[in-house]
Amino acid sequence: MDEDLDLITRTAAGENEAFDELVLKYQKPLYSLLYRMVSNHEDASDILQKTFIKAFTGLGSFERRSSFKTWLYQIAINLAKNVYRDRALVQYVDIDSVVIGKNPRTLETLISKENRLLVRQALSGLPEKQRITLILRVQEGKKFEEIAGIMKCSVGTSKANFHHAVQKLKKMMQDT
Repeated sequence: MDEDLDLITRTAAGENEAFDELVLKYQKPLYSLLYRMVSNHEDASDILQKTFIKAFTGLGSFERRSSFKTWLYQIAINLAKNVYRDRALVQYVDIDSVVIGKNPRTLETLISKENRLLVRQALSGLPEKQRITLILRVQEGKKFEEIAGIMKCSVGTSKANFHHAVQKLKKMMQDT
């Protein structure tokens, strides 16, 4: 984290190449998180770009009370929330447009895709804070302390959000 602060200081001093190092360091994990949140490569790429632009232009407002990583994740999640609210995640595919080829794995692939779609739909049915907490914990492997920092809540609240998300997701998946 001291490396991040050094890069921020150098960026603030006018050395824009220092910010490039921060982009290289965080672009893959942030993209992964964003893709899991919005389930669309183009939207995830757009949000990632907007995140770094907003971070760069708002670097003067970074108060260093939390880590740069936490601050960057907060920006990304807030931008993803806006996209998530603005569109419906459910995409229907006309069964007539699906062609099962001679490859026996095609059916397995379709079942796997259907299962992922069901999970995405169930995730979209969770309250926002629970959904984001679940994604950060399960798919991003974040500790509850990190989640609390990103979500600006207590560790207990992040644990409760995770617990409730898991319970609701189990129930939704049993109902399908």
